[in-house]
Amino acid sequence: MSRFHFSKPNWSDLTAALLIGMGLVLRLHQYLSGRSLWLDEAMLALNIVERDFLGLLKPLDYDQGAPLGFLLLEKLTISLLGNGELTLRLPSVIAGCLALVFFYLLLRHFLSPAGLLPALALFALSERLIYYTSELKQYIFDTFTLLALLLVFVYLSPSEEQDDLPNRNWIPLLVAGGVAVWFSHPSVFVLAGIGLTLLWQNRRNRRKLTQVGLVIIGWLVSFGGVFLASLNALAANDFLMAYWQDYFMPMPPWSNPGWMLNTLTHFLTYFGLSIPGWLALLLLLGGWIALWRLRPSLAMIFALTLLAAFGAAALGKYPLGGRMLLFAAPIGIGLLGAAFEGLYRALIRLRWGAGLAVCALSLALLAGTAANALENFREPRMQENMHPAIRVLRARHRSGDLIYIYPWAEPAFRYYAPFYDFENEQFVSGQADPPQPLASTLADIQTLRGNPRVWLLFSHIAEADGVNEHEAIMAEIDLKKLGKCRLESREPGTSVLLYLCNFSP
Repeated sequence: MSRFHFSKPNWSDLTAALLIGMGLVLRLHQYLSGRSLWLDEAMLALNIVERDFLGLLKPLDYDQGAPLGFLLLEKLTISLLGNGELTLRLPSVIAGCLALVFFYLLLRHFLSPAGLLPALALFALSERLIYYTSELKQYIFDTFTLLALLLVFVYLSPSEEQDDLPNRNWIPLLVAGGVAVWFSHPSVFVLAGIGLTLLWQNRRNRRKLTQVGLVIIGWLVSFGGVFLASLNALAANDFLMAYWQDYFMPMPPWSNPGWMLNTLTHFLTYFGLSIPGWLALLLLLGGWIALWRLRPSLAMIFALTLLAAFGAAALGKYPLGGRMLLFAAPIGIGLLGAAFEGLYRALIRLRWGAGLAVCALSLALLAGTAANALENFREPRMQENMHPAIRVLRARHRSGDLIYIYPWAEPAFRYYAPFYDFENEQFVSGQADPPQPLASTLADIQTLRGNPRVWLLFSHIAEADGVNEHEAIMAEIDLKKLGKCRLESREPGTSVLLYLCNFSP
């Protein structure tokens, strides 16, 4: 009879398991919170729901853009499991939870507990990573894809001391990269980093160099298919280019020397770390130097990946701001972990002092992140919670009532209308006019005169020059005595508002 022996887990393994468990609970809690689709999600959902698989190959409506593989996976999910928020967000929550586990597996390859645990805590508790794990958008797939590619590299690539890789191990790397570009646009940056690193590692071995070249050619062929299928149309979208204009790198770079520091500050602030740009730069540089000493190949990939992203930003092809930065979360947080590791090793002679120094710095950086995670657990982020407003509308709506939908509320209303039997009801969609949004909405309101019962549904309310459009509209209705509003429904913490008004003369 065989006997099984299990090694006793140490304190660092138990702490890592606890952090991963906390991160998974936070992600699943947000996912199951019952949050309605907000504007951007609703616009993408309408494309997915109203089109067939082939229709998703064409440019998307509402100026939306997403990797083709992600869109087809979403369509397959709702085809198998039915249409709804939970099914639409299911691919993202799976990718987000796996990303947390993958990040831990990656950290184990180059960090001791001194660097691994603080970095894992930052990743597990990051409010942005938690939120986008339950968002019907592709951004958490960017994080997941980068981590998956890095894990394939560290498991299949040569160690730092040995460069003998069996020929068959190039195949998983080829397949992983060829598939990744269909699910994540910024995956090309990490593939550039991996490809250039492999070329450098094997520069003296002609046979290996040829194999690396063939792998890179395979990636380029796959990327060419992505470009022809969707990316070329996306790059030609003037609205998206204008929307992200401020996040492209200025050229020449010295024309705006503060852009780099501002981007670094924005990057770390985005993940819950409120520190000055210069300190962010020092920590990331220190972490990269420490990583170079621990695992030079990963340090090279990290640097080349970021350089590729900055190059794309300089060419006006990829903005480095907001949710577009999510792909780089494992790199930034991983470098912070390496900085903790470097600090610990520099102070190792102090024994307990080294551990206390790392703990103190970790707690200082984690305090804000942990507080945000706790607050969001108590009150999950709702964004634009449309469900309660439409329930009120459905319960009190009468035949003949007119429904006016604020322009930026229309996508969410159109998505939810069939669930509440509103598809055949009478409603008027507002006309969005970006140069003069308030004037165009007031013009819409004027056309409603003569109706005794009019519902006004607002969401994603615009603000320009400090003027809240919803407040200005309601003030105008009262000032010009266009009508009297008899019912108001507000959903706390969101911008969804519903009014029942009388516009009869």
